[in-house]
Amino acid sequence: MRLNNVTVEGYDYATPVEDAQIDQVIDLDLGEIPNAKAVIGGQFYQDLVDNRVQIVERMNSGSPRYLCSECLTPVYLVSTPDKRFFFRHRSEEDESCSAKTRSALTAEEITARKYHGLRESAPHKHIKSLIERSLRADIVFSDIAVERNWKGTDSRRFRRPDVQAAHPQGKIAFEVQLSTTFLSVVAGRRSFYRSEGGLLVWVFGSFDAGYRRLTTDDLLYSNNSNIFIVDEETTELSERTGIFHIRCHHRIPVRDGAQVTDAWEEKVVAFADLTQDREGQRLFLFDFQAAEAGLRAAIQKEADDAKVMAIRIDQADLHEFWMEHGRSFRHTPENRATWEQLRERYERRGIDLPEFPDSHEATRVMLSALYSARDGKPVGYKFSKLVQVAHQVAEAYPSLFIAFYSAVDAYGHVDLLNKQDSSGKWRERLKGAEGIFSRIKRDDPVFQPEDSVRTLMDFLFPEISDRVATAVERYRDSLF
Repeated sequence: MRLNNVTVEGYDYATPVEDAQIDQVIDLDLGEIPNAKAVIGGQFYQDLVDNRVQIVERMNSGSPRYLCSECLTPVYLVSTPDKRFFFRHRSEEDESCSAKTRSALTAEEITARKYHGLRESAPHKHIKSLIERSLRADIVFSDIAVERNWKGTDSRRFRRPDVQAAHPQGKIAFEVQLSTTFLSVVAGRRSFYRSEGGLLVWVFGSFDAGYRRLTTDDLLYSNNSNIFIVDEETTELSERTGIFHIRCHHRIPVRDGAQVTDAWEEKVVAFADLTQDREGQRLFLFDFQAAEAGLRAAIQKEADDAKVMAIRIDQADLHEFWMEHGRSFRHTPENRATWEQLRERYERRGIDLPEFPDSHEATRVMLSALYSARDGKPVGYKFSKLVQVAHQVAEAYPSLFIAFYSAVDAYGHVDLLNKQDSSGKWRERLKGAEGIFSRIKRDDPVFQPEDSVRTLMDFLFPEISDRVATAVERYRDSLF
């Protein structure tokens, strides 16, 4: 029986414990105080595991992401054996805090004991030997050492990696991973090697995607979903070719309709084919995060395109209906049924159409006037010229004038309107001493836009939405 394994897939949502001691945290990045369960349960498992490594790194560097909302102590994420998460205090020196999250031994003390105990096991020593042999077979690597101190720029800081070697891109530390959960070790070593310009590579003795402890997931998700193995086969290949080879297991994102799932691939590759990301402390063959982002972007683009197309269809269908019925709506069962279908479609968008095309005057006039302004010819009128529509709007429906003239301007028909004004009456109506432009400048209330039709207007004629909202101020300095 395999113990300590509750394999959770990357795209499952993380699960919080039910009775967490810390129920709220302070998120210093967002300046918010979210519910701890919401923080945990609102993330994909893969993202939470990746984030929990970063949370510890930041906490250790003195720039924590989360604080306990009660005592303001930095907190980090830990897990139960069945991979249910909760926040734990870094320390519990403040005895006034009601949340108690620690045992007599600290998590660092417990995991350090497990980690360092297993470093002396036979499997651990065997894999170290395979790594050393593989490195010595490849002339690209130099200064190869086992269990030697790696001194930091600060002489008081050092680490002792299982194996280390110099590489043209910089020094590399290889650590064998066989132990149980040791998040503090992972975070501490990542931070150390990053600060020293080195690269930390975790090496496994074996890997089963269907059997993963949390310590494996800590390394998997923080390493761009790539896992590396050095075994007898890869070592023999390295020695035979003179090129360090390593076995890579990595996730690949797979599209399933509008969702993203994943699959696993395995390949033995030359170390030279891997990408070294020293700042991110990642080594990978396959850039899972970039591929996943690209796949999600493609899915989102398709969804956005479909949404735009659906909007255009709804806009076009109402326009087509109005071209035929806008002038005079005949109340036949067929016409009523067609209109009711349009009403239902628009209602799903949160837009109310009147019961019938001729039952709400403001909507009827707005549609006829603005379709005319957009098409450059009368729609829903018996007129033959756009200038006739313009006179009708200005005289009978001044509350729609700003929207109408904004549409004429936006759709490029101002010159057409002026050309059709052979008598000069339109120009006089606009620019005379008591013309429309002067009255708008004086804030004549009859020209205030009609509020009851704004939602429908903004949907059908988005090109003029901002123009109408700022028309008075804008036209004072330009068209008016």
